[in-house]
Amino acid sequence: MDAGDTNKMIKHVSDTFSDILAERGLLESEIFPTNEYISVSCYHTYDHLYDVMKQVWTKITPEELAKQSKTLLSEVNALSITYLWLYYSLGRMGIVFEKCKDDPKNEPQEKQDQWKWMLEQWYKLGTNYFNTGEPTVAQSGGKNLALGDDSLNWLKDNLQPVNADQVKKIRRSLGQVELYAFMDECEARAKLIDHGPYPISNDEILVISEFTRLHDGQGDLWLPWSDTETKIPSAKLGVAMTIKGATATFNDIGTMTIEPGDYSGLVTNVAAYTERGSKIVSLGLDELPSYADAAEASLSELYMKFAEWDKKKLMLAGAVAYWRGYARYTDRVGITNKIDWTISQSVIDEYVPFFMDNDADPAFLRFGRFDEDMEEDPTLYLLPE
Repeated sequence: MDAGDTNKMIKHVSDTFSDILAERGLLESEIFPTNEYISVSCYHTYDHLYDVMKQVWTKITPEELAKQSKTLLSEVNALSITYLWLYYSLGRMGIVFEKCKDDPKNEPQEKQDQWKWMLEQWYKLGTNYFNTGEPTVAQSGGKNLALGDDSLNWLKDNLQPVNADQVKKIRRSLGQVELYAFMDECEARAKLIDHGPYPISNDEILVISEFTRLHDGQGDLWLPWSDTETKIPSAKLGVAMTIKGATATFNDIGTMTIEPGDYSGLVTNVAAYTERGSKIVSLGLDELPSYADAAEASLSELYMKFAEWDKKKLMLAGAVAYWRGYARYTDRVGITNKIDWTISQSVIDEYVPFFMDNDADPAFLRFGRFDEDMEEDPTLYLLPE
C-alpha cells in the first residue's frame, strides 16, 4: 500500500474523529485532568504502540482476530478497534505540530513507515470485523454490526417480554453500572460498547449494551486501583433489547443514540447475559439490581480513593488506563505479562511538568478548524507523498 492509499485511510479516520469531536466536544471531568492525561497517554502510545502491536500481529492475523471477535462480550470491538488509530494519531499530531514544525515531512521516515504498517493492519481488522465490510462504524452508515447468526439467534432465544416499568428499572440498573465502569477507567468509556441496530422486523430493532472488565475479584487486577472491597457479580454483563418504532445510530467510540430518547415504552423484549468459562449464559432480569447495588458501592469506594489524589497522580492514572486498553489485544495472544503497562519515564519527564500547568496541548488548535478547508490538511496529519 502506497502513501496515497494510506492517506485515504488517514483522511477517513480524521473525518470520523472530527465528527465525534463536534458531537461531544473536548472531554471534561470534575475529578480527572482528562485532556492532560489523554495527551500524556497518546505521546506514550506514539512511542510504544508499534512494538506492542508488532508482537500481536506476529501471533495472529488481523483477519483471524476479527473472525474470532464477532461474538457476544468480545473485547475486540468497535471501540477497541478505534484505539488502534485514534491514540497513536493524536500523539503523532502533537509530535508533528511541535517537534516537526507543523510539517509531516519532518517526521522520521521510520515513524512514517510504522504508522503506515499499523494502519494497514487496522484496516484488515476493521473490514473483516464489521458485517458491512467497511473499516469503521461511520463508513457503515452509523451501524455497528459484527455479530454472526449464532450470537443473534442465541439472543433471540433468550429474550423475555417486558413492560415499560420493568424497562425503566433495567435502564436505571444499567446506568449505575455505567457510572461505576466510567469511574474505574478514569471517566472513560472503555468498559462499555453498544451494538446494533439489528433488524427484527420492518419496525423493530435489536440493540445491545455490553460491559467488560468489571471487578468481580477473579483473575488478575485490571487497573492498580480496581480492587474495591465490593465485587461486581461478574466481570462481563450484556443486555439486549428489542425496540418497536424507534431508530438507533452508533459511532466508532461505541455510543448509541436512540430516537425517541424516552423509549422505555417501546421496548418489547430484553435479554441479560454474562460469560462463565467460555460460555455465554443467560441472567434473570431480576439479577440486574444486584449489579447496580454492587456498582454503586464500588463507585463510592473509587470516588473516595481518587478524591485524595493530587493532579499528577490522577494524570498518570488516566494515562495508564488509556494505555492499558491495548491489553485487550495482548490478552488474545498471551503476551500481556510481557508488556510494561506503566507510562515511560521519558514521557513523564518531558510532558507531565507542562501539563501540570496547562490543561490543553498546543496541537489541540487543530481541532478548531471545522470551518476551514481541511481536504489537503485534515486534523490528523497526512503522510508526505
